[in-house]
Amino acid sequence: MNQRKEEEVFVFIEGDKIDLVVGHSKWADITCKWMNNPRVRRYSRNIWPLTLDEVKKWFEPSSSDRGMRDFVVLTIYHKQDKKPIGTVGLNRINWLNRTANIFAAIGYPEYWGQGIAGEASELMIKYGFEELNLNKIYSGVFEPNKRSLRAAEKLGFKKEGVSIQDVYVDGKYVDAHKFYLLKEDWLKRKQS
Repeated sequence: MNQRKEEEVFVFIEGDKIDLVVGHSKWADITCKWMNNPRVRRYSRNIWPLTLDEVKKWFEPSSSDRGMRDFVVLTIYHKQDKKPIGTVGLNRINWLNRTANIFAAIGYPEYWGQGIAGEASELMIKYGFEELNLNKIYSGVFEPNKRSLRAAEKLGFKKEGVSIQDVYVDGKYVDAHKFYLLKEDWLKRKQS
């Protein structure tokens, strides 16, 4: 009988298909694989190769973790398959202006197009507005990433502008679309 052993995960935010969980050092090797996978890193713009030792350091506590942070990163954990499949987070948190950038990456291409990044982003947006009391969450999506462009609009983000030839991808400069979501707009959308 080949029964899967239930992994010990620390759920931080519960979702439907996925949970957002605290990262675990035992996942450093698969995280390193995702970050270096050419298909995955193309859209997340990881341009430098990462070693396993570098990724392992992400899971080590530091003295800066005890105070206010300028980022929050959680692991996307697939409930049915019982495994980590990506990351989602807020970075560039500005506590004075109450703003942050949102990002998400699904490490396994076979999970793309299933609405998982959307669910993870919705959970992170709710956390950002309700628990961190942010006023504005923003995101940048560059031109070849059609799925993320559609996802931003589905999540209620509004286009703030387009930065022409802002990102270098696959040997050419492409436009970056800038999106934002205000807490007041999110609350209205949530009520309707």
